[in-house]
Amino acid sequence: MGKSSNAVAAVAAAAGVSAAVAFAGVPEGVPAEEVRSATLGAVIVRGALFTEVLADDVMASREKPRAGEDEQAAAVRAAVEKTVRTLARQVLGSDGEPLKTYAEWNVFGVRHRDEALHLFNVARRLNGSAEDAEKN
Repeated sequence: MGKSSNAVAAVAAAAGVSAAVAFAGVPEGVPAEEVRSATLGAVIVRGALFTEVLADDVMASREKPRAGEDEQAAAVRAAVEKTVRTLARQVLGSDGEPLKTYAEWNVFGVRHRDEALHLFNVARRLNGSAEDAEKN
């Protein structure tokens, strides 16, 4: 996003509205923003699509404890896997394609945990409207 786009977004945010900025690979109406990462440079983080939210819900509801796990350990594993899935599908390069695969995010997160979690939290915030609507 250029300086003028940042200024428009800042003014819009201060006014309580979102400025629509188009990014490659992001369907119209899906919230997205450019995020600077110390290791990755500028990346695009987009909100989830409805099918992705539903798929995550189905996967979570069907998650059962594996050998040696109790219910709590299974829930933690499911949440961690959702975090990595979210990064793999919602963090995009400038070409609009996913920046890394699930396996690559799994490795990146070990070395750059704070960056990975920051990007996940941006995605989670952008997903907020979908997740909030789902609860109602």
